[in-house]
Amino acid sequence: MKRQTLTILLLAAVLVPAAAQTDASALLRKLQGKRVSFDFSLNTADKVSVKHSGNAVVEGACYHIVDNGLELWCDGTSRWTVDSSAKEVYIEPKGQEEEMLVSPSRLLSNVKDLVTGSTTASGKYTGEGPGKGATFVLTSIKTSSPKGDPSEFAFDVSALDKSWIITDLR
Repeated sequence: MKRQTLTILLLAAVLVPAAAQTDASALLRKLQGKRVSFDFSLNTADKVSVKHSGNAVVEGACYHIVDNGLELWCDGTSRWTVDSSAKEVYIEPKGQEEEMLVSPSRLLSNVKDLVTGSTTASGKYTGEGPGKGATFVLTSIKTSSPKGDPSEFAFDVSALDKSWIITDLR
């Protein structure tokens, strides 16, 4: 559940910031077709308070997120959750949280108190489901032209030794 909450919030957050504007349609036009990288911190306000911090690179439906020792990789088809300290990799088909990218305007309509700067953004996610009430801060936001190579967002399990536990649910 924590992994899904983090993924939903970060994907939602990356759709919001990249410019010092509050007009959702202008932000969407600016980010469309771009590669976005940023550092983040977020706090959930569900039954148990959870703090996350790390960095992310997002390009279309693909992403690589590093968060408190976990890595989340998604090439648009599959998602890898990598816990290096436990030597475990969990592989699954892309989940519903990624499908929320189909409607970025829906995500933007669920962020309140949005404050943006040239390389920063913060706000509160008010949508339903995991992460409702979470606050986020993004820093070091950078946009660039997309590389167009989803293989860059796939985790290579063939490089792991036999001590790793790999659970593949695809």
